[in-house]
Amino acid sequence: MSMIRFQHLSGSLLIAGAILGCGSGDQGGVSETPANAAEKHSQEIQTAEGTPSPGESVKAITASIESPAKATVGESIPGSTDSDKTPEKSPFPDDDATKTLKEVQRLRIAPLPADTKDANAARRERNERIVEMATKVLRMTMDEESRKPQFHQAIGQLLEARFQLAMLGSKAEIDQLYTDVQALNDRDPKSVAAAEGVYTIAKFAHTQAGLHGKAQPVWFETLSRWAREFADRFPEQTQRAVSLLFGAARSCELHANTADDSELSKRLMTECKLCYTTLAEKFGKTEQGQNATASLRRLSLVGQQLSQFAGPTADGGFVSADEFPGKPTLIYFWESDSPEFSDGLLPVLEKISSQWPSDQLRIVGVALDEDESTLNSFMEMNNVPGQQIFFPNVQQRSWDSPLIRFWGVARAPSVWLIDAKGKVVSTTATAKTTLKELQSMLKP
Repeated sequence: MSMIRFQHLSGSLLIAGAILGCGSGDQGGVSETPANAAEKHSQEIQTAEGTPSPGESVKAITASIESPAKATVGESIPGSTDSDKTPEKSPFPDDDATKTLKEVQRLRIAPLPADTKDANAARRERNERIVEMATKVLRMTMDEESRKPQFHQAIGQLLEARFQLAMLGSKAEIDQLYTDVQALNDRDPKSVAAAEGVYTIAKFAHTQAGLHGKAQPVWFETLSRWAREFADRFPEQTQRAVSLLFGAARSCELHANTADDSELSKRLMTECKLCYTTLAEKFGKTEQGQNATASLRRLSLVGQQLSQFAGPTADGGFVSADEFPGKPTLIYFWESDSPEFSDGLLPVLEKISSQWPSDQLRIVGVALDEDESTLNSFMEMNNVPGQQIFFPNVQQRSWDSPLIRFWGVARAPSVWLIDAKGKVVSTTATAKTTLKELQSMLKP
């Protein structure tokens, strides 16, 4: 078992002291004081078994998260003004703090050596230098309200440097990231700086889940908890909140569907649903919120009568769930350019169609190709079983399919199984499990 213990190093106390000594908190809408970040982190890491050796990467599927672009010192946000307009005056005075921040930016974009080992050493040296410079700016700006923009810029640079150092794998550096975030929360849990800290921790958990999630799935649960904490405490930062929640929900769902450990799968699905629910309830008008509502609809399907599932077929026909009762049905979502489909699921479907004739099992495909000629060419060259739902309106194809959007389908290929009564038995079957799950459903 791997355990990361917290140590208050001299550097940690120096930076924490600078942050805690800052002036009044920034504006920000939150409702509660956060749990101790260091204690939470320690508890999370203690549950991670089989820690890879330093530098080892055990990658897992994660959904991406995005954050708004931020203006750099003395610059406006790209696209915020027309090219023929005079740029807005920089909010940063021409003083030592601004000069230091500009030096940080130049250092940030400086090229790294091509050799990986040398690059890592240079990256560490660079970020350690940025930490020193950002701390210097914090000391210069922390007591003056008028210099708050510089203070926030320094906080962002400090946290990004801590993030980069933590990604190099040192336990001490990971500890340091959490300690600095805790210091920001202790200073003022309602502040913009505290929000930046929580977001950085969530981003770190997301990155770790992608790199080490298969060996340490606790990172998915960690991502879910920090995403929900950010959304609960800083709902005014809508873009970041919905991005974190949706990325966490999708990542937990995708890993849950491929996990061999049933208990782990249940835990991850619980985290997934918590994130989807928060997203749907708090940010329901956003695109991600609507997708979360659709995903929750899909996740509640098992045991229910399938309805609101219909569409035109590639051969000019029409398929509707109203016709499903009376015969078991297998539905699969697929794309012709997916090796996972052509090399994985398609051979399984061919075996199933030869073993159970159409009078015993209905097979329906939902083709997610954008181009009709590409779809037809693939079907001419391959034995693709069943009727194929394919919308003639090009704006309703691929991942804009009404079926995808209404049910929040998370991945393709994927398989749904419907029993002879028209009730959903499974929406998570894969190429590996479809045959076994189908045999179980068709047992007399």
